[in-house]
Amino acid sequence: MKKQAGFTLIEIMIALLIGLIIIAATITIYISTIKGSSDTLKSARLNHDLESAMSLMVNDIRRAGYWGGAIAGADSSTNPFTIGAANIQIPIATCILYSYDAGSPPDGIPDNGEYYGFKFESGAIRIRSADAAETTTDCTGAGWNTLTVEESVNITGLRFTSAYKCLDNSADPPASFNTTCAAAALPVGHKAVESRQIDITLTGRVVGDAAVTKTLTSTVKVRNDRIFTQ
Repeated sequence: MKKQAGFTLIEIMIALLIGLIIIAATITIYISTIKGSSDTLKSARLNHDLESAMSLMVNDIRRAGYWGGAIAGADSSTNPFTIGAANIQIPIATCILYSYDAGSPPDGIPDNGEYYGFKFESGAIRIRSADAAETTTDCTGAGWNTLTVEESVNITGLRFTSAYKCLDNSADPPASFNTTCAAAALPVGHKAVESRQIDITLTGRVVGDAAVTKTLTSTVKVRNDRIFTQ
């Protein structure tokens, strides 16, 4: 009768060790895949929210200075949406204020509810689009509401900077200044065109995972130039 031989203790221990190594490698790959998918999902959500907020700001700021009274023969230098408290202002780097004629139909007069803005406050983007009697230039007052984003997204920064160019068309030849027309050396009686550019930087991260961050930058060329008379 042939004697049957089994595995020795050493062989069993080696087999168990190899099995454990294979299982550990499989689990590691699985966890890595799940984490990668989770990070991709978080990053996509962060990108979507920041890009949506940026698009809203860019499109609205671009409308600054629109005047329903800009008809043939109108004096654009008297546009009420580009002078005084209605003009584009950045009182602090984290806040921008501006106005445009949003009446239906546009009436050409700055009314309550036609003073808009964006600001960064308490870890959130605040938008001024409600009907507000305030026309202050210090980013306070009524009409500010929080711009909703996903609860998993934390806005960490919002910054506005401006650049101006003044073109004195009355000069011969026309003179250009890299500043506001109010600060340019314009002779009395000259008319000039002031173009305005706003640069926006928006940053955010995923809540609970500081490693997933995003910074967006965008430049807004305001379509409605300011006509300035010295």
